[in-house]
Amino acid sequence: MPRAVRHAGRLALVLACMVLVALLALQVWTEGPVTRLDLRVTLWLAAHRSPGATAFLQGVTDAHQTKWLLAATLAVAAWLAWRRHWPQVARLAVVPAGMLLNAGLKNVFHRPRPVAGEPLVHLLTLSFPSGHAAGSTVFYGALCALAFARWRSRAIRATAVALATLMVLLVTFSRVYLGAHYLSDVVAGVAVGAICLALFFAPWSRLRP
Repeated sequence: MPRAVRHAGRLALVLACMVLVALLALQVWTEGPVTRLDLRVTLWLAAHRSPGATAFLQGVTDAHQTKWLLAATLAVAAWLAWRRHWPQVARLAVVPAGMLLNAGLKNVFHRPRPVAGEPLVHLLTLSFPSGHAAGSTVFYGALCALAFARWRSRAIRATAVALATLMVLLVTFSRVYLGAHYLSDVVAGVAVGAICLALFFAPWSRLRP
C-alpha cells in the first residue's frame, strides 16, 4: 500500500475519532438521546447479571487497572530494550500517554459515574471517557502493532488483530456490565485510545528491527 494512502488513512481515523468523542461529549453535556440510551443499556445489563458472569468480568476489570497495564507495558519495554529494539520501546510510550490524555479529558467533561442499576463498582473518579477503555485500547493496540512489525504472516497478523479486538471488547463490556461506566463512556475511551495509536505509530514497516 502506498505510503500516502497509509498516512491519509491514519489522518482519517484520527479525525473520525475526534468527531466521535466531540459528538458524544455534546450529548453528555446536553443530556441528549445518547444519555437515555446509556441509561437503558445500564438498566438492562443490571437486570441480567449472573454470579458467574459477574465474577469473571470483575476479574477482567481488576486485571486491567492502570497499575497492571503500566507494569505489563514496562515488562514489554524491558524485553524490547534487551533486544535493542529502541524505536519499538519509544512507541510504547503511547500507553501512559493515552492514559494521561484520557484522565485530562475526564476533568474537562466532568461526568459523574452511573448510579442507576445498583453499580457493582463504586469509584469517586469521573466517568467520561472510560480510563479502562482507553488504557486497554492503547495497550493491546500497541502489542498488535509490534506483532505487525515483527511478523509478515497474514495468519499471525489476523490473530493479533482478533485477540486485541477481543480483549478491548471484553474490558469495555465489563465496565458497562459492572455499572462503572455508561456505554458512551467506553466508546469514547476506545476512540481516545485509537487517536493515540494513530499518532504514535508510524507505518508498520518503520518498526521492524
